[in-house]
Amino acid sequence: MVNYTIVPGGITAVPGFKASGIHAGLKRVKKDLALIYSDVPAVAAGVFTSNIIKAAPLLYDMEQLKAPTSRAIVINSGNANACTGEQGLKDAEAMAVKTAAELGCSTQEVLVSSTGVIGVPMPMEKILAGIPMAAKELSAEGGPLAAEAILTTDTFTKEISIKFDLGGHEVTLGAIAKGSGMIHPNMGTMLGFITTDLAIEKTLLQEALVKTVNKTFNMITVDGDTSTNDMVVVLANGLAG
Repeated sequence: MVNYTIVPGGITAVPGFKASGIHAGLKRVKKDLALIYSDVPAVAAGVFTSNIIKAAPLLYDMEQLKAPTSRAIVINSGNANACTGEQGLKDAEAMAVKTAAELGCSTQEVLVSSTGVIGVPMPMEKILAGIPMAAKELSAEGGPLAAEAILTTDTFTKEISIKFDLGGHEVTLGAIAKGSGMIHPNMGTMLGFITTDLAIEKTLLQEALVKTVNKTFNMITVDGDTSTNDMVVVLANGLAG
């Protein structure tokens, strides 16, 4: 059993991570675009819905995760980019390309996530205009804002961050999630994003994530509906040494 201490800050409690959450116009008033960024290259792992119908961002990320390192995740709420055909894949890629350009990293290092209404074309003009705004707002205090920007029908934000000792090194782990409906194994949440400064090999990170999800998210049922957009992604930047 690992002894840990809960600390404030969510995903940006982790050294080397910045985040932001802004209103880009996909929703009438509320925040709807989030950005998570690691100052240094990180290894990434992900698990995705078992639904045979997968939204464009999931199909895109499954390929992106083959890259050795990742730096950023761009997330929009208000539109799921699901059941949108070939254009949906192009839109997911456009989000990654724009994010990479703003952050000065490789397109292959950017993951994409969307949540919201299914079967509606993405309002790309608003999203592409919002990404530079989100990049400009990145900060080490932005975790709670990102947690707010990923919500859809949720009534409150879901975030946590902890510190624990591992082999004489202080390790920090932060997480945000959203989901209140369409929760049914497998996966048992809509979206979840985890950051950590743990130094871990990419293959082992994937194995650990799968084992953990099987004991947690995949055991939750709310309404018997499996979403097209369910995913959990973790970034580990190794700064804990």
